Amino acid sequence: MGKYTVISGQNIYDIALHIYGSIEGVVDLLMNNSELSLAATLKAGDELSYTDGYIINPDIVAYNRMHNIVPANGERSVYYKEPPVSCSRVAVKIILPHAVTSGNLAIANTTPVYIDWGDNSAIEEMSPTSHPCHYRHYFDNQISHPRKIRIYSYGITEIDLSGLDASAVYVLGSNAIERFTLQNATLRLDCVSSLEQVYYLNLSGVKTKSLLPLLENKKLMTLDLTDARITREVVDEYLIGLVKKHRGRRNCEIILTVEPSGVFREPERDENLSYILTCGMEAIWVITNEPTWNESVFWKFNINGTIYTSQP
Repeated sequence: MGKYTVISGQNIYDIALHIYGSIEGVVDLLMNNSELSLAATLKAGDELSYTDGYIINPDIVAYNRMHNIVPANGERSVYYKEPPVSCSRVAVKIILPHAVTSGNLAIANTTPVYIDWGDNSAIEEMSPTSHPCHYRHYFDNQISHPRKIRIYSYGITEIDLSGLDASAVYVLGSNAIERFTLQNATLRLDCVSSLEQVYYLNLSGVKTKSLLPLLENKKLMTLDLTDARITREVVDEYLIGLVKKHRGRRNCEIILTVEPSGVFREPERDENLSYILTCGMEAIWVITNEPTWNESVFWKFNINGTIYTSQP
């Protein structure tokens, strides 16, 4: 039977990580220390018994010894973790309010995905799957600052972050995400502009002050803004932006429940025969009536069930 002396700032998870290389070692600590509980507050000098020679993750133990690391995270209670060397790039980072106690997401991926949930749990590995798999996680600690979730992968093709109550999302580097869903969130949409391959965006119920980042998604074929908590001015700004940045863009179906301003009609032109757009509905007229925009596949706007398209 081994004896472990607690140092300042350590909690039960730190000690489990140090001895066993995994927080799963708390089970052994609880079995060998009858007075110990998950809610116990440890202080420097306390002595705990453990099963000598019992190691769950020898790589973590060896790493800590090699670098003279003694986990002691204090109030943060989050230890440092690294994904496999073969997948060391952060693909998506999500920020959550500190009071959130659980979350879920869905991912389809062509290569393994590793998730650091931002608590004391070990990194979770997800095998490749062609259809989205759902994962729920209950955070095992309380923190006083925003929680950061990091997703490591090179091959995410579809992701749904609606169940995370995210306050911010960052998509980092080149990615293969084709379908992206984030419903009922309140945040800036800058993350969406870096989705180079995305053709389906579901942002229903989103609350945001600008849709302009979506202008960068030129391969987009479906944009769902059903029940989005946005103003008419935000919608108008985006639609007019589509007309101004139409080159190299795929034809798209856009679903709206916020009515753009103005009347669906051909806008006036200036001396150079360029359109003078004064409202969102005029922008929709241009998009759906310009022949070069609708040569083979047609633009389509569904606004509260009313369809605007040049499709026969």
